[in-house]
Amino acid sequence: MIFATIGTVSAKSIATRVKAEYNAPTALAAQARGFWHNPQLLRLISAYAIVYIHMSRVVSAVHIDPVVLEILRFGTDLFVVLAGFLTAHVLGNGKSAGAYLRKRLIRIVPLYWGFTVLAFLVENYAMTNHPNSLTELLRSLAFVPYGPYPVLYPTWTLLIIVEFSLIIAAFQLVSAEYGVFYSAAFAVLLAVAGRISGTTDPILVLYTNPMLADFALGIIIFKLASSRSLLFRLPPGSAVIVAVTAVTFGAAAAVLRPFCWPGLPRLLTLGVPMSLLLLGVVVLEQLDVYSNSKLLSFLAKCTYSIYLTHWFVNIVSEKLVDESGDSARLAMVLLFVTPVVITYFSVFVYLYAEVPLTRYLSNRFLTPER
Repeated sequence: MIFATIGTVSAKSIATRVKAEYNAPTALAAQARGFWHNPQLLRLISAYAIVYIHMSRVVSAVHIDPVVLEILRFGTDLFVVLAGFLTAHVLGNGKSAGAYLRKRLIRIVPLYWGFTVLAFLVENYAMTNHPNSLTELLRSLAFVPYGPYPVLYPTWTLLIIVEFSLIIAAFQLVSAEYGVFYSAAFAVLLAVAGRISGTTDPILVLYTNPMLADFALGIIIFKLASSRSLLFRLPPGSAVIVAVTAVTFGAAAAVLRPFCWPGLPRLLTLGVPMSLLLLGVVVLEQLDVYSNSKLLSFLAKCTYSIYLTHWFVNIVSEKLVDESGDSARLAMVLLFVTPVVITYFSVFVYLYAEVPLTRYLSNRFLTPER
């Protein structure tokens, strides 16, 4: 089943690794809310929305209105809202701030460094129109912005995620009980400060990005779910109506945004709708309405690899379109083929780079949990 998506290269080896990763969610799901199925599915949806956002050259060759592509901007905000939700989930399960931050950095930093260096080499030696200086590379590796985007430009949101990881770890040291609330409030304050100041400094622009408020929204939703608030104590019929309404409104708002209210602040037009979408699927999961597909759960684990690798596949698709003279027929094929190739590549990276590297570093730098 899985090989229809990821191909057949080294089939026996891949099958062994996939089987081991495949079964992990089942064990977690046996615990009380040890694993959230619906939010993980949203992670996968957000990842592929981001993939298509960065296929604008191919989409243009198919003569699709660019406004349609704008709909998929929801993927970035959904990704960040989910990051806040899942971070609160991890810390809510009793993980210390130090353990959380070490595990977070071990998973994020080495792979990011590797693909940033690879992007630097590709842009400087294979794409003469996108050269980067060594200083820009070093700043990107240090998560310090020097302009609108780092060397591997789709990872600009990762810089915000790392920033928030540091913020929430710091506040957890101050208060294990209320740290997530303090960090959410601080993130909102940073976003407001950036909005008010009107700064143009690249560092301040990124570190006060309004999208920081999306983390706070994700944390609020997790706290609502974990505290069993009034919403989660409604009769099942009423809860289903609320959940479906939230999902419908959130999805509809994202679709209508570029057509009806493109000039409104992104927090209102994407952050809040994606939070409602997440709230709806969380309520449904609390009612035991969720996707339990092992395939989707496995692919959801690969979202970080999708996030880091899709740019490399996309530039090949763009090159093919350019060489074909903007062939609409080829571009239409690439709209479907490119995500499949990205999936293959990202699963391979996940199995043979992300998992072994994370486990190796975890064994060296993390204290075994009891």
